[in-house]
Amino acid sequence: MSYTPDESPAQLFAEKTWLAGSIMTGVGYGVVFALFCFCLQSLWHRTRVKDADYTRNCFFLVYICVMFTLGSLFFGSNSQFTQLAFIDDRNFPGGPSAWEVDMFSISVDEISNVSFVLADWCATALMVWRCVIIYRDCGHCPWPILVLLGTMLLLSFVLGILFLHQISSPLSSPYSAAGTNVNFTFPYFFFELATNIVVTILIVLRLYFYRRHMKESLLGPGHVAEHTSVESIIVESAAIYSTFSLLFLIPFAMKSPVANVFMQVLGEAQLIAPFLIIFREAQGNGWISSALSAASSSRTAFQFSDIEFTSRHLHNQGLKSTDVSMPPEEGLDIDNGDNIAEVPRMEDCI
Repeated sequence: MSYTPDESPAQLFAEKTWLAGSIMTGVGYGVVFALFCFCLQSLWHRTRVKDADYTRNCFFLVYICVMFTLGSLFFGSNSQFTQLAFIDDRNFPGGPSAWEVDMFSISVDEISNVSFVLADWCATALMVWRCVIIYRDCGHCPWPILVLLGTMLLLSFVLGILFLHQISSPLSSPYSAAGTNVNFTFPYFFFELATNIVVTILIVLRLYFYRRHMKESLLGPGHVAEHTSVESIIVESAAIYSTFSLLFLIPFAMKSPVANVFMQVLGEAQLIAPFLIIFREAQGNGWISSALSAASSSRTAFQFSDIEFTSRHLHNQGLKSTDVSMPPEEGLDIDNGDNIAEVPRMEDCI
């Protein structure tokens, strides 16, 4: 006797993808929760010391709290939405998969929709800011890069608003837009992916040229390896989010139900990259912290060099000058600036 619902294999497969996406979202939320605890502990200790990084650490502390709140709202709302689809309204015509598509704009799911877009804006803004900080140390002001990143960030806000308006309209979802022929799902996610890829390429290029520039500097190869390892490049460039975006966009463009899995996981995956970056900063291993430390080390090295040069200069000047009240020592060679005169010994004068 079979207990399989009276549905087509395509419907059953679509339901499996929605349920798998909800489960994987819970796994992603667990990772986000662990990273949030690590960041919170590190930043809390650092904010208790009011040093030069106090304002930045306070900003990071507020940022991770806001992002974790958005991630929690997304996870809770998505879980409740899944429960309604698979338990409370199980007998909806077409099954849970059809219910999730048709009821995408109800109030329960609207919480996750708004939280998703807001968290995406915050994550993108952090990445753009990081890229600007990394390029700030160039020899000239990278105005083309600043204009490009600013324009892409502004367009991200515009497309996010249009996408949010679409999925908030009745009988609309990421897969269909009621009352209009324009579906903003693909343009929005594609542009977000393009923004992250551009930022990733810019950061990787900057780290590569940084490695070449600093290889022979006072900092040594150890400091360079800290920023140019595979791990640091993946974290600093937020390649994790770009990977999950591709995993969603490719099936979505092919109209495959597999996109249902990664569309839900993206809600938590977009928080992992900012938390990893902030955790590295809180540990003093990020670009900003290490750049400030490097600048401080360089200034200290030049200061010691200046002190040594001044000390030698004063020593030489002291040898050149003579005091009329004190006779020179016997047999001492004195540099008078033009030639060297030897002071005769006393026994030679007798």
